[in-house]
Amino acid sequence: MLRLHRYPLLLAAVASYLYLAGSAPFLGQWDSYDYLKQIVTNRFSDLGFGRPVYLGCNILLWESMRRLLHLEPLQVEAVAMMATIVCGVAGVVIFERLARNFLSPAASRMAALALAVSPMYAVYSGFIMTEVPMLAALMASALVLLQSNGRRPVLSDMFGGILFGAAVGMREQALTMAPALLWVIFSRNRNPGTRRRSFVVFGSAAGMAILLPVTALFLADPARFMARMDVWFHALPTGSVQFWNNVQASLLFAFAVCPAAWIAAAAAGAFYLFSRRAPGQGCEPAVRKPVLGILCCIALPIVALWRDADVQIHPRYLLIALPSSLILCASIYSRLIRSAKAPAAWAILHVLVFGSALVAICPFRQVQKQKMEFADVVRDAIPGEGLIIAGSYSPILDYYRGIGLRPHWRILWSGWSWNPKDADAVIRQAWTDGLPVYLIENHLAWRYFESEYLHYLRGRTSGVPIIPIR
Repeated sequence: MLRLHRYPLLLAAVASYLYLAGSAPFLGQWDSYDYLKQIVTNRFSDLGFGRPVYLGCNILLWESMRRLLHLEPLQVEAVAMMATIVCGVAGVVIFERLARNFLSPAASRMAALALAVSPMYAVYSGFIMTEVPMLAALMASALVLLQSNGRRPVLSDMFGGILFGAAVGMREQALTMAPALLWVIFSRNRNPGTRRRSFVVFGSAAGMAILLPVTALFLADPARFMARMDVWFHALPTGSVQFWNNVQASLLFAFAVCPAAWIAAAAAGAFYLFSRRAPGQGCEPAVRKPVLGILCCIALPIVALWRDADVQIHPRYLLIALPSSLILCASIYSRLIRSAKAPAAWAILHVLVFGSALVAICPFRQVQKQKMEFADVVRDAIPGEGLIIAGSYSPILDYYRGIGLRPHWRILWSGWSWNPKDADAVIRQAWTDGLPVYLIENHLAWRYFESEYLHYLRGRTSGVPIIPIR
């Protein structure tokens, strides 16, 4: 009989509880509703390369569950949420096995616990977003590459490349981890000839896995594909004036994704300096070129964000550096704090930070809950045709339109693509078509969009017939 390893099972049980208790009881952020709409309508996203792997897997899951259980379109939320939670739990189990290749058994369990109770990882394991599935695929790719052990290395390199390509198909940010996976291959192979062959096999498999879905999307509809790419590149705010703010935000959020681990590592460093004890052995087996590994696995993915001002408002972008940061912190801590009580202190600190973070995000949870409740009110209040000036409700209300609950709605989107002249033209066209124009006046609709709201208010006070929805 196969003897099951108790630690992955225990970690899976703990992680399942934490994600159900710690993840937010709402769909997520702006992109979540776009993904849900595309899943129901069997289309790919207008974001990036279309997120073909992420949406393709969810479309297959949704269509299977819909036909099996006779589900209604709104129930896609529960199906997609379940898929994300499963990815989050799988990520913890995969990470524990991955960490064993760099850390002692005790330190690898500490690192896995830190991932399970990382506040941001737990929260985004309950969001319908791409970050956690992408991380699970990246960690699986690294694990496959590390555990070949000379047995069929070509197949391992090929499968690792396919998993990396799948991660890119979930979220394009995974491309920033290519140097990290090449470092993994470099660390694993000591023979230069074998190493070169592994680079070629991995790169070829990854390239095929990335390019095949993208090429298929292009050939299916070249005009739409080019329009998608144009939208994506214009959406990235890369002004040089933002550079220093981006640097500060990225460093702050790199700390915020695993604050307890960084605090523990810093405390261990301070203890070592004051006690002057010799460090112990924290890495088993020894890691080749560890400084290069830190550069490839942590520094480069963070630096890649310094030209994207969205990092200032989206700490989730830094989740990509979370696994490597936890391995680094657990290694430092286990090497410098050589005590039987060290793992317990690490665990207590992480649980305390996790609990404090849940308290801190309660207001955010309440805001999201209120927004979802108000969106339901709007859905009932406007059963027929109309143009809705929606503010931050744009993706939610467009989701209702896209899945067929309110197919005759028109949504005037807010956000980075908003233009005053274009907005006025859309409103005038609605009047020409005889459609009523509604303005969402819920206070949550216009956070970060104050200038837009003032623009619409000026139009209304000048005699423009806009109907307020409160």
